[in-house]
Amino acid sequence: MTYAGLWTRIMAHNIDLIILLPLFYLLSFIIVSDRLLFAACFVISFFYEVLSTSFYGGTVGKRMAKIKVTNQAMENISIYRSLLRSATKIISGFLFFIGFIIIELNQQKKGLHDMLSGTFVIISSKN
Repeated sequence: MTYAGLWTRIMAHNIDLIILLPLFYLLSFIIVSDRLLFAACFVISFFYEVLSTSFYGGTVGKRMAKIKVTNQAMENISIYRSLLRSATKIISGFLFFIGFIIIELNQQKKGLHDMLSGTFVIISSKN
């Protein structure tokens, strides 16, 4: 099994942004408050990631990048693990991205969020 590195994950994240940006743009015409718009975009992004990762092994961006989030048994992760993983990704962002940088510093390419949620991001042979 091959683990997905930081740059592949960043590419997948950018694909997801490209997919979500038109929706966020449309929302900007409906929601006039900047704070509410930010909150709506945050909630949509968060649950898009949580649900996609739990049900499909990753977001559309991850599937296009041919990577998958799994547990130790190489199965899709539970909703609970997905929630934990996504929440700790946010914390990694607040910690000067150190939680992401460590992806390149260990053999299994685990970020802080992967370590805390018991997940792996692997190169997928099928999507």
